[in-house]
Amino acid sequence: MNSKKYERKLSERFDALAQREDNWDGYDSKKPTKLTLVRAENLIRELFDSIISAGHPWHTPFISSDEDGNVTVEWSGENRRLHIQIGENEAEYIQVWGTNIDTEMHVDFLSRADYQMLWEWLFDG
Repeated sequence: MNSKKYERKLSERFDALAQREDNWDGYDSKKPTKLTLVRAENLIRELFDSIISAGHPWHTPFISSDEDGNVTVEWSGENRRLHIQIGENEAEYIQVWGTNIDTEMHVDFLSRADYQMLWEWLFDG
């Protein structure tokens, strides 16, 4: 997918998230704040640029928000999943390769230094 086309699709998705109100799902979930949306969109653009510039193919993620108003970004590989949760102050990632929360999942704070490692783990693993 070319960069301009993806940026347009990404902007459309974030415009839709910005329209959410509190209780958007009928379960008292919070809407994402403007700051959270800006941070999340910037992070995804950075990740996209990092992955493409390293020569890896881009896989379009599922983007939504959770009950706390964080933006959630998810990809699925063959037997692995990567979830990124972005809030106003921080971003965390969850690597999932099974169902056991103690032995088949890893959670940590996300930094730019993690982008390539996580992508390669998910799709080249």
